[in-house]
Amino acid sequence: MSKTYVLRIQSSEGTKRVDITPQDTNKQIYDKVAQTFSLPSTDGFTLYKEKNKRSPVSRSSTKNALKHGDMIYLVPEQENLFPPEVTSSPHVPLDFKSDTPTNGNSYASPKIGSFQSNSIGKMNVSSIDVKEDEVDVQLDKIDGRIPRKRDPQLCHHNIHGKCIHCIPIEPYDEEFLKNRNPPIKHMSFRAYIRKLQSSSHSDRTTFASLENISCSIKDKCPTGHAPWPKGVCTKCQPNPVTLMRQSYRHVDNIMFENGNMVNRFLNYWRLSGHQRIGFLYGRYEVYDGVPLGVRAVIAAIYEPPQETSRDSVKLNLPDPHEALIDDLARRLNVRRIGWIFTDLVPDESKSGGGPVLHHRGNVNSYFLSAQECITAAWLQNKHPNICKCSPDGYFGSKFVTVVVTGDASGQIHFEGYQVSNQCMALEKSKILLPTYDAPELGFIKETSSEQYVPDVYYKEKDSYNNEIMKIARPLPLEYLIIDVPTGFPSADAQIQSTFNDDCASVKTPFCVENRMQIGELQDMNALASYLKQFSKTGATGVTTSSASQYKATDILADIHLLRYLAVNDIISFSMDQLDPLLDSLRTNDLNGVETWMEGSDWQTIVQVLQTQTPGSPELANRPSYMDYEDQTDLASTLSQWNCPRCTFINPGSSRTCEICSCEKGS
Repeated sequence: MSKTYVLRIQSSEGTKRVDITPQDTNKQIYDKVAQTFSLPSTDGFTLYKEKNKRSPVSRSSTKNALKHGDMIYLVPEQENLFPPEVTSSPHVPLDFKSDTPTNGNSYASPKIGSFQSNSIGKMNVSSIDVKEDEVDVQLDKIDGRIPRKRDPQLCHHNIHGKCIHCIPIEPYDEEFLKNRNPPIKHMSFRAYIRKLQSSSHSDRTTFASLENISCSIKDKCPTGHAPWPKGVCTKCQPNPVTLMRQSYRHVDNIMFENGNMVNRFLNYWRLSGHQRIGFLYGRYEVYDGVPLGVRAVIAAIYEPPQETSRDSVKLNLPDPHEALIDDLARRLNVRRIGWIFTDLVPDESKSGGGPVLHHRGNVNSYFLSAQECITAAWLQNKHPNICKCSPDGYFGSKFVTVVVTGDASGQIHFEGYQVSNQCMALEKSKILLPTYDAPELGFIKETSSEQYVPDVYYKEKDSYNNEIMKIARPLPLEYLIIDVPTGFPSADAQIQSTFNDDCASVKTPFCVENRMQIGELQDMNALASYLKQFSKTGATGVTTSSASQYKATDILADIHLLRYLAVNDIISFSMDQLDPLLDSLRTNDLNGVETWMEGSDWQTIVQVLQTQTPGSPELANRPSYMDYEDQTDLASTLSQWNCPRCTFINPGSSRTCEICSCEKGS
């Protein structure tokens, strides 16, 4: 049996492998490539040995001179060489998120770590409709090169000419990034792709292939030997990993739409002294501060169920309402883009001049602990970045991490981070561990009979300034962390908030979910109290001036309120009922919101509020309000509530179940 070689064929549709033998001719290689890429003939493309198209592979019948593992580049010679495949099932956009229903009331919460690369495998990108993010599509259409003005001393040509001193420079130019004020430490991801596409003798039509790192042994080796630990070979074991500081980042800036949403989030710490975690919902947009940059704009913070203390936070997973909140956000044209957590320690002595201590992010401390890096990598793996330049259809992640801590002056400060693609690969294989007594260090798991672990190294300089390789046990986390500038809009910036956090007419915002520990409970009383501030007449019957300062969109544009309307156990709204409202809020259609509030769905909940809160003038519709008559008794049928644990019917005045002591609304 003749020996079989493997060639890697790289094209604009991804990278594929072709098996050949030493006896195969060049013509036979062309035929095998056409068959692998499902092309009708070999006339529409040319194979090259180099990326710059310098050494074409001839089409003759001579024996090939290729070696095992060679990379061959397929360059189309005609347009539409790769037509979309027609199969029995329609193509659907590539989406790695969990299944989320688009209507009705039933939601299945995704499993923890539902994103698994093993189930995805090496996908054929050419047969899948890879739908990149809108911001990536926009950046692909931008030239990206940085224009320069004519230098009066070095440029001797006329005003219409160009020379090496004034021609536009590439977005990845190191000197330009270093000389910016402040300097740009990491190029953008799209600039990194342009750098891969560029060479001295090629143009932007050259393609780039991004392969994801794997630190796991292959389950089924093609050689057919027994699985680990009984057998292993070079074809199934992962390659050693040398940790490098990542030169690019997928997100170049993080911005909160307003400061009020952050104040609502921090109120939990102010009232309890406990730390808090929240998920960030927003969008990605083009960022001009970095060539071909991406900015994450945060519109809302959702606080999942969690157990908090002064020193730690534990998420209660799975979140039963995770799929619902993601669906609400999607219909409002935002999505989950990151997570935020507090690490605030009150400064009792006021030695730092501010309310909190500066205890992380300095030379004597750390930026992210090992456990925080692992959590960030786990979340980034759950939210991969869809990328058509990768054979897998995804590469890296745009999911961001924001830490709320103290700065050098003792003031509350926001720091943004991502972890590198190498860190994501280490976490996906479950080989990165935290250390017990040094939070700034990680540890790579040892190989065992249950799991094969590749060697992981990092470089550092010894006392003689020589660069040496060291095994990553332990591991400095600086190799895995990428910092991202984080801030708020400037005073003169004209940014319209997605929700009503920045609305002047909202004096008392609706309470946030999952805050029973500090006495905040989302129920009908809380809803009535929230709506009361928009009433036409106050409790004494005196007309208030606030009636002319608000709009209907100001009342309902609150993600916490919308979530409560969908999950409350008295009158819960299905997505079909909320769809007209969500469409109107997404398009800022005031008439559409008013029409929905005049409908039967909203009027039903108004009637419930009328019965449960007598004497309170509450919101009925827009532009007018319903003034309720004073009532002396509550309607017993509406004031009662069912215990979610034992289903016992309790009186409305009781906060806990009389049978099992379960709290109301839990």
